[in-house]
Amino acid sequence: MSFNKLNQVIYGEEINTENSDESILKITEYFILQEWSIYNFNLCQMKNNISIRYKKYEAILNLEQISSLAKYRFSTINEYYNFLSELFEEKKINIKEINVNNSIKLSLKINQSFASSEEIEIELKYNENKSNSIMEELNDKYNKLSKSVKEDKIQLNSLKKEAKGIIQNNDNPKDIQYSNDVVTDSFAGFSYDDSFTVFKSINDILELVYATKDKSINVYDLNNSKLLHKLFKTHNNFITNFRHYLDKISSRDIIMSMSKKDNNIKLWNANSWEQIKNIENVNKKDFLYSACFFNDNSTDYIITSNGCNRQYYMNIHNFEPLKLYGFNGEKIKELNDTNDCTFFIDTYFDDKLSKNFIVTGNYNYIKAYDYDKGEIYKKYFENNNGIHPSVIIKKSEEKLKLIESCEDGIIRIWGFHSGKLLRKIKTDNNNLYGLCLWNDNYAFVGCKDQTIKLIELKNGLLIKSYNNHKGRIISFKKIVEPSIGECLLSQGLDQKIKLWIKTKKDANLN
Repeated sequence: MSFNKLNQVIYGEEINTENSDESILKITEYFILQEWSIYNFNLCQMKNNISIRYKKYEAILNLEQISSLAKYRFSTINEYYNFLSELFEEKKINIKEINVNNSIKLSLKINQSFASSEEIEIELKYNENKSNSIMEELNDKYNKLSKSVKEDKIQLNSLKKEAKGIIQNNDNPKDIQYSNDVVTDSFAGFSYDDSFTVFKSINDILELVYATKDKSINVYDLNNSKLLHKLFKTHNNFITNFRHYLDKISSRDIIMSMSKKDNNIKLWNANSWEQIKNIENVNKKDFLYSACFFNDNSTDYIITSNGCNRQYYMNIHNFEPLKLYGFNGEKIKELNDTNDCTFFIDTYFDDKLSKNFIVTGNYNYIKAYDYDKGEIYKKYFENNNGIHPSVIIKKSEEKLKLIESCEDGIIRIWGFHSGKLLRKIKTDNNNLYGLCLWNDNYAFVGCKDQTIKLIELKNGLLIKSYNNHKGRIISFKKIVEPSIGECLLSQGLDQKIKLWIKTKKDANLN
């Protein structure tokens, strides 16, 4: 079951319970995928009412309330429960609005078979003191039940496992806190973003890949807190960037490493750590700041950033163009001949337009290229404001947005297709670096003053600053680890990669 082919995924399973403090007779668990966020609702039938729950949000309704809403008279709680179950199963319940730490509004589209075909709303109220102990007990019973039946349960377990990997919600992560230094020998002295990478390998190991000062690559097992591999002196100069790519055809994980100064890109089989290819002299005269993987019509490529030397960025004759390489090291083509000093590059596939875009963070502006036409699609520019080291494309409320960090201390949010500046978020700090989304409404950004800033995107608010690194913050990765949940890894110029978690009791990943 693949999420990227569906607008909404629903699956339910009943559990019968006895002697519960809340007299829950049965519970159905539903996964709803809406706008690329996954929500896990529990529909509970109790003796005198029905409860709809999502984390600490809950609506408790009796027969009179739902009957007046739906203009339909239910004679028993069981009828009401079955009515709501059908709405979930028939994909007629959508999330209309989320107010963080306040409420969630559900929109219910009533079937024509009932007296009303209109949409009604149910509001789930947030209760910070709500205990989850009963729900945890029910979920334990649910998990045991899931193991007792095979075919349908295999599909359910697969769905739940996939959901853990991409689960997103609008919880405010302001309670996140430093847990521990995962590694203390990382080096990212010449990097702007993507100076390390984290991935769940096909061998089911959560792996951290980073560089050390002796130009080696370290591979670290996050679950078991141990070094798996050390590849000595892999580049002729300091390693600056890593990217991960899952090669589904060959069933292997591929890691790309690159050095800004030696201008070499190396591909590694991350399951055996054998070198696949060394692409030499990508840029012959200028620095190579960034590169990324790209897939077009089932063919894998690497796209490299414009070559430049930051010290001489005003020299318009000192740039090399974007370049497209095959995995065999052959240069396919040069993608443009404009004079840009590019520090970040990534790609985005717009499924509505069926188009590939290349996005670059340059000196003073951002650009998006239409890959098929080979031309500039939009230029995102406000004024001469310095380097743009990190760019994220995010779908929000059916609109595509471009979020970027800048050396001038401002996060800017643009309409991707319109090119219009939608919001500016000032951080009271010059020089921003890596940018990482926590969920649809929050982001972390690294700063030169050695702090991490938490940003609320919708209203453009600076929520909180975190101090623990002893050097500027370069890169972040958000991961979902089953034993902890959602957590954050950050890398600074103090040779530390640090773990940030949402609860004190979980001190390590293992």
